[in-house]
Amino acid sequence: MFNKKTILAGKLGAIAISATMVVVGGIFPTISYANQTEIPVEANKISTIHLVNPELSDNEITTIIKDYATEEGLSYENALSIFYNEAVEEKTELANNIKSRANTKANQALGSANYKGDVFYSKAWTGINHGHSGIYYNKANVIHAPGPGKSSKLQSAKDKLGLKGGIQIQYVNTSQANRDKAANYDYNKLRNKPYDTNFISNKKTTTKLNCSGLVWNAYKKSVNIDLDKNGGLGVYPADIRDSSKTVTYKKL
Repeated sequence: MFNKKTILAGKLGAIAISATMVVVGGIFPTISYANQTEIPVEANKISTIHLVNPELSDNEITTIIKDYATEEGLSYENALSIFYNEAVEEKTELANNIKSRANTKANQALGSANYKGDVFYSKAWTGINHGHSGIYYNKANVIHAPGPGKSSKLQSAKDKLGLKGGIQIQYVNTSQANRDKAANYDYNKLRNKPYDTNFISNKKTTTKLNCSGLVWNAYKKSVNIDLDKNGGLGVYPADIRDSSKTVTYKKL
């Protein structure tokens, strides 16, 4: 026969088991964990993704992941892992940018480029501190997406658009004809676009653009050159800087 102590122990065991079950759909268990330092796996991953995309709410991030899972025929958990893994990689870059910057105000001009279609990277920026990137429309002017609340535009490379000690000017390892096409596409198709705060899936649209999305689209859409280092769902400035197709020839 079962006594009251046996029944109670069984109920407590069932509660403990339910607390370890995989959670789906963005709803987390409300019961206490035996180890209070333990947190749901989904919440931990969403928190990491949010860290490198601070302009997006947790709900917006979850919606983006669910939409991607549906489009690609994946489970929510698998889609979440894809976004999370890229966020982990970007987390180190983001920490380095914040730690190394003297301030958040651009204080260094980029100067002229060697070629039309060259790209630049700057360590910290006044928007989201993933760094900043842009493309040279010609040797003296760049096209970039300045930051939240501003539209992509053409601007003189003599202006202070980067942070001293953190700028790299690069050429894309392709023909000059391809560089010209990318720069022209950027000028004709990607200027005057509102800023996109979504970096985690910024390859999906050109209706809105952030800095790295602008550069990536210029080369991908015009000459089918992918400047994303890791081929993730989102492209960040450091992905372009570290691409096997970009070569640094000047540091400022």
